[in-house]
Amino acid sequence: MGRKYKRVTIRERNASALNLAFVEVKEKGSTVRKAAKKFGVPRSTLMDYLSRDKTDGQGFKLASYSVRQVLSETMENDLAKYIEQCSKLFHGLTTTMTRRLAYEYGIANKVNVPDPWKRDKSAGKDWLTGFLERHSQLSLRTPEATSLARMTSFNRTNLGVFQKKLEEVLLRYQLTQSCIYNLDETGCTTVQKLPKVIAQKGSHQVGQVTSRERGELITMVGIICANGNALPPCFVFPRVRFDEARMMKGAPLGCKGLVHPSGWMTSSNFLYVLQHFVSHTRCSQEHKVLLIMDNHESHLSIDAINYAKENGIVLLTLPPHTSNKLQPLDKSVYGPFKTFFNQGLNAWMLQHPGQCATIYDMAPLMSSAWDRAATPVNIKAGFRSTGIHPFDIGVFSKEDFGGAFVTDRPMANSSQQSTSHKPDHARQQVQATSPDYEHPSESQSAMVPGIAMGVSPEVSMSTSTSEQPRRVSVEEIRPFPKAAARKGNSRGRRGKCMIVTDTPEKAEIEMKAKSKISKVKQVKKWLNLTADEDGTKRRRPTKKDKDKDGSSSEEEDILQSEKLLAAEFNKSSDFSEEDFDNVDIDFVDKIPEEGDFVLIGIDPLKGSKVHYVGQLISDMDDDDDEFQVSYLRKTMKSQGNCFLFPNTTDEASVHKDNVIGVLPKPIPQSMKRRQGYYNFSFGFAGYNMR
Repeated sequence: MGRKYKRVTIRERNASALNLAFVEVKEKGSTVRKAAKKFGVPRSTLMDYLSRDKTDGQGFKLASYSVRQVLSETMENDLAKYIEQCSKLFHGLTTTMTRRLAYEYGIANKVNVPDPWKRDKSAGKDWLTGFLERHSQLSLRTPEATSLARMTSFNRTNLGVFQKKLEEVLLRYQLTQSCIYNLDETGCTTVQKLPKVIAQKGSHQVGQVTSRERGELITMVGIICANGNALPPCFVFPRVRFDEARMMKGAPLGCKGLVHPSGWMTSSNFLYVLQHFVSHTRCSQEHKVLLIMDNHESHLSIDAINYAKENGIVLLTLPPHTSNKLQPLDKSVYGPFKTFFNQGLNAWMLQHPGQCATIYDMAPLMSSAWDRAATPVNIKAGFRSTGIHPFDIGVFSKEDFGGAFVTDRPMANSSQQSTSHKPDHARQQVQATSPDYEHPSESQSAMVPGIAMGVSPEVSMSTSTSEQPRRVSVEEIRPFPKAAARKGNSRGRRGKCMIVTDTPEKAEIEMKAKSKISKVKQVKKWLNLTADEDGTKRRRPTKKDKDKDGSSSEEEDILQSEKLLAAEFNKSSDFSEEDFDNVDIDFVDKIPEEGDFVLIGIDPLKGSKVHYVGQLISDMDDDDDEFQVSYLRKTMKSQGNCFLFPNTTDEASVHKDNVIGVLPKPIPQSMKRRQGYYNFSFGFAGYNMR
């Protein structure tokens, strides 16, 4: 018999007719045949009920037949609620984990489970199929990967801080919906995400044309207004020089093009974005506007803040890792934009057979997708769903904070301090975001798993007053995930929600910027790369110099100081990959020798020159003027300063003409998890690094 058997015959019985026939035989003494014929019921069914009455003496009762369930209906309901709650905590259970939990749940409550369950220490597949059919609110879904920071950062505390600052700005400047803007970047590549296509049934592989294996990144800056308007976008192309005729060909009027070797947003380019914003909004000191954005470091340069203050732009940053909940562009615009862009790029590939899509074809495709996605309906829906406009502090429910429950824990030696310094009105505003929200004490949360998420305490606490035997709850077998107490952290958070253009926040940013510049200068000094008073540059003593002098005590002292300073520099939470780019550090003035790190330039058959970092593993051959080099690869996290050796050694012979120069000695990495990384104090901004 199949798992989903459907009955063919109809065998429903009339309970009233069976009852009358039963009384006719028992009380009036009629025969079974006559009573069955009189009331139109099957004789065998009537005989069955009469014989049952003789055995147990319970009288007439219409029997109902159902498949035997291993777990009772109440236990299955509790299990279903637990599974649903785990998915809201971003710790959902797989099918294997669910079957194992069902077995443990049954054994803990002394349920007579089948022998296959005992043998496999797990419930069967048929039970899981029936369980999902009996609980239609559950289904097997593919989850979206969510980082721990994004999962836990959206909590009531961070939301309360943001809403308080937003309300303060709205009341201070009396801003209307036409004065509230949101800015954010998104990336598009020259390789589209492929759609589903119709192909032969049973085919194991179905191909679709793309430009290349890996695409080039183009960053687009989108700006929307709460009244439903959208500004022309800005594009950041991965090039050193801007070619407007080719890069902006086919783009609508008003769009702005920028360049950077990596294709990412930088502090200098963000200043041009603000100028683009001012030219379209016509904001001024008399007509101020609010610009909401994330707290990426490229948005918080001193030049950008000063320009914003001079032109009447009030900058408000979101709490870290909360853009998926609080940013209107992410909520309702960028999703459709990516869909329309992939559709447009796929259509372009089909209309241009044999051609590769390049960055010079992206501006019209991205602009067309932007016009289709940034509609007034989508834009207003994004501002409304985040509670920005209309301003609504109760837009988020308790389920939206499910991910924060896992790490909702007191910080060591600081929980009471943070509570005492928090103003009463701010605390009331945070709690007012949900009228039915009850914040339990930390001791209650620790004793009763799930109470902070609204789970009934009776589920996990025994009822001693009940006469029935106590049933073990699902939470006692497998408690909800809960992180341990935090350890002390003196560095604090790198980013926070703040009104950037206010004087205290601006002064804090200036102080951090000066501190970073001072550290860079110190590192540059200790690396012996600064200039003497007469303008000549010093260099670190080489191995040959050391052999000539025969003395190395001074050099060892310098190198030891260098390591200590570099370790202290790497510990700084304010370190940026662009810090070294702003300092003029040249190549080391020496002939390349074995063990040196060098910059290599290769001219490909097509395109611009590509640059690599490699370590010389042999001196130059006198016969053919070549070096043997072991190549390094740029890390994905870095924008050009951090490299590492690949898992598979990549060695090759390089002609001396391809060696551009010797790089400074890499800075030692103090953290254990950063061992094996090579961070160079050299500006790679003008090179096409790979």
